[in-house]
Amino acid sequence: MQGIMNQPAHRRTRAWASDYFARPGTVACWWDPIAADDPEFQAWFTGQLEDVLTIAQPRGKRILDAATGRGRAAVGAALAGAADVVAADISDEMLGHAQETATRAGVGDRIEFVRADLERPFLEEESFDVVLLLEVLLHFEHPERVLSNLVRVLKPGGLLVVTTNGANPVSRLFQPDKGGAAPASRWKLAAAAAVNEAMTAFFGFTWARTGPTAALYRHFFNAPVRPLYPRQVRALLRGAGLDLVYHRACPDQLFPREHRWAAWKRASFSPGSRAAPDAVD
Repeated sequence: MQGIMNQPAHRRTRAWASDYFARPGTVACWWDPIAADDPEFQAWFTGQLEDVLTIAQPRGKRILDAATGRGRAAVGAALAGAADVVAADISDEMLGHAQETATRAGVGDRIEFVRADLERPFLEEESFDVVLLLEVLLHFEHPERVLSNLVRVLKPGGLLVVTTNGANPVSRLFQPDKGGAAPASRWKLAAAAAVNEAMTAFFGFTWARTGPTAALYRHFFNAPVRPLYPRQVRALLRGAGLDLVYHRACPDQLFPREHRWAAWKRASFSPGSRAAPDAVD
């Protein structure tokens, strides 16, 4: 991240997020949702995946795990009887970890691993029954492009399943303290979320509009991350040509830690028929 942050501000703002996640030694250093050194974190994401697979019903279907990370969802879909699984990620390093995960689970030969930037068109059109997009929508500079590209590869009537973090800083106070290699109290997490909320409103995603705000951002966050509220997610899904069929706030409605969504691709939607919303940036 340091090398990117040392670039002039006008250059940082264009591809900051995708550059960060593509580089080795970045996301792989901190993103391990089933890490054994944080039992609460592990239990949460194990339960999340079980819920997602219940929604997706992957048996006999062609599944895309977009931004696969360490491959937990791709492996889960393969173990649940998916006919075909593709795991895509912008990071070669994370794809290597995902392949290791699949090999350990005994499904390495049943998953195709593809390097892809989700903000650019990739793979063949209308080729997947289900697309999974877990824990990453808040990291994209252009989430509307990502959803448009995922809708493009979905078959008509295909299902997109998305998880998004609860954006309300207060919700952080109702979550356990972080454990593992980089522990953080719920108060520190709440403060960081509140600062991100305010600064994003004034300066935009990653705050990288000026040198001082970029330095402040680096002080708080390891990776590009934006506040993303349910109303914004709904607008993004509608704008991409999807009909929302499932939404669950977890663990409760008042201060949810996470939102889980499922939406069908409209058979009659064409990508140019509706302008993408500007609800996020």
